[in-house]
Amino acid sequence: MNDENTESSDMATDIDPEEILKSVELNVDLEDEKTKDVKVKPEKKKESKKIVASGKEEADALYEEFSSFLEDKIDMKADTGIKKVIPTGIDLLDAILGGGLTIGALDIIVGQPGSGKSMLAIQALAQAQKIYKDEPNFIGHFLDSEEATTTIRLANLGVRRPQIKPYSDITIEKVFKFLEGLCLFKEKKKIIDIPSVVIWDSIANTLSEKEREAEDVNQVIGYKARMLSILIPKYVARCAQYNIAFIAVNQLRDVLSIGQFSAPKDLKFMSATKDMPGGTVLKYNGFHLIEMKVKSAIGSDKYGFDGVIDKVKCVKNKLFPPNIEIEIVGSFMTGFSNFWTNYNFLSNTKRLNTGAWNYLVSIPDKKFRTKDAEDLYLADEAFKEKYDEAVKEAIQSEIIDKYSPVITKSF
Repeated sequence: MNDENTESSDMATDIDPEEILKSVELNVDLEDEKTKDVKVKPEKKKESKKIVASGKEEADALYEEFSSFLEDKIDMKADTGIKKVIPTGIDLLDAILGGGLTIGALDIIVGQPGSGKSMLAIQALAQAQKIYKDEPNFIGHFLDSEEATTTIRLANLGVRRPQIKPYSDITIEKVFKFLEGLCLFKEKKKIIDIPSVVIWDSIANTLSEKEREAEDVNQVIGYKARMLSILIPKYVARCAQYNIAFIAVNQLRDVLSIGQFSAPKDLKFMSATKDMPGGTVLKYNGFHLIEMKVKSAIGSDKYGFDGVIDKVKCVKNKLFPPNIEIEIVGSFMTGFSNFWTNYNFLSNTKRLNTGAWNYLVSIPDKKFRTKDAEDLYLADEAFKEKYDEAVKEAIQSEIIDKYSPVITKSF
């Protein structure tokens, strides 16, 4: 039995089906629409010819009329079909994300310890502060259940406008109380339209208050997953309503197989034998589900800093095709680097020749060593221009044109 998804009988008895039915009844006063006075006209052939002659216009008009009816009568509003995003500042990553991490949705970053999940989430907050530096009502915060992040660490990764203190001693209840408080505050201050960013690090390490107090762990098996199954859908909707980018970090764990058969996987493109704790609700409600894993370590002898090259892909992605794997390059001290990620990408796509001496294919006479590449980029305007052109062209041809779906209008 999967303990994450275990449902308790006492919890089920708290739900009254009659109350659920009442909550979705459509108490619409149809008298205003004068539907009782409407009669079907006998001239069916003539009406049919009208629809054939201007079928698209008729369909559009009916759609708009029905949408207005739903909005006015039962408070249902159609989605705009457009999601605002916060770029991470890493060009290649933003390309496969569809622009960046999402405002008004839940984005989940998963991976094994040491893969840079928290680092990426913090850099997204820093980028949001940079984008909204002239907006005094931008709010960003960090909920740290692992108690492994400090104000200094946040500042080193770019969170300086302003510097913030992470919230510690976090429980499941406090996470959602924080979100509720943020919604109420934004409503009171009339700043609902201004985006906010909340990072929760991490789901796997956050206990409920009941789990903290339990003397027997068997009494609370599956309790956290049941809580999340109720709270996540409710507050994802609240995040959409109040323009909150909710970024949650989670761990990967081994999938347990019993007997000779492998356990079934509901996310088939997650790394083999890996799954994440918290129950299936996280997989259903995540707008982006980003998986990170370390490819290799890098040293200061070559790049000038100690860090990692990570493989990254979106197992679930609502803005761009999923499961496009890329590599991002990061320093343990200053985070993931846009320059070095682009450098690695140009090398992998044969637009940059590497060896004892490196050079861009577009300007072969300008040779340099790897560790001097960023200094050359910052100092030489001509080199910077050619380098940026190569990056833009490579991302367009290798990512955008290659994977982006073509939308055509067939009417």
